[in-house]
Amino acid sequence: MSRSKRTIPHFSLSQTLDVDPAVRFLEERNAGAHPQERIILGALFVRATALACAKVPVMNGHFDEAQGFLPSKPVNPGVAIALRGGGLVAPALTDAARMSLPEVMAGMRDLTTRARAGRLRASEMTGGTITVSSLGETGSETMTGVIFPPQVALVGLGAPHLRPWVVEGAVVPRRVVTLTVSADHRVSDGRQVARFIAEMATLIERPEEL
Repeated sequence: MSRSKRTIPHFSLSQTLDVDPAVRFLEERNAGAHPQERIILGALFVRATALACAKVPVMNGHFDEAQGFLPSKPVNPGVAIALRGGGLVAPALTDAARMSLPEVMAGMRDLTTRARAGRLRASEMTGGTITVSSLGETGSETMTGVIFPPQVALVGLGAPHLRPWVVEGAVVPRRVVTLTVSADHRVSDGRQVARFIAEMATLIERPEEL
């Protein structure tokens, strides 16, 4: 992380997203489901990240000092996991754009279990092409993350909060999440990151399509 901050010209863009449709979708889907089959909000964001990268490929890949940006065809989102003894790892979920939402959730659950047991494979630690880091269900509203080299972007998710929101001209209470994308300015610019965020927002607004 020290090398990342020294060598990568970070910039970040944020947008607050209405996640009420996504939360209701998950509540309905998880009702009566076995605990191992339930899906959390974070899985929706990982899946949305993978699909958005397919539309804005400049966000997905590695930066090499000699060769410049090396785009990656598969999207391997690193999933930031807090270890019980302290510290953070971000093993990769391989080719997540080709996974269904239940497969993404199962993969995240497997990575978390093995990370906390110290059983991750070396390829999982080095294969990420973009990282998703979430504060979970409680905590701060906004998180601006540090890019994991040689990746070129990181998606940071604040915890959901209930806020007044305008829906069809009326102010109503809605659950919202602030999404912040940290990006490498050697590879992308504000216009491209804004497009990436817009793609994610559209996907989260239509959770049934994920």
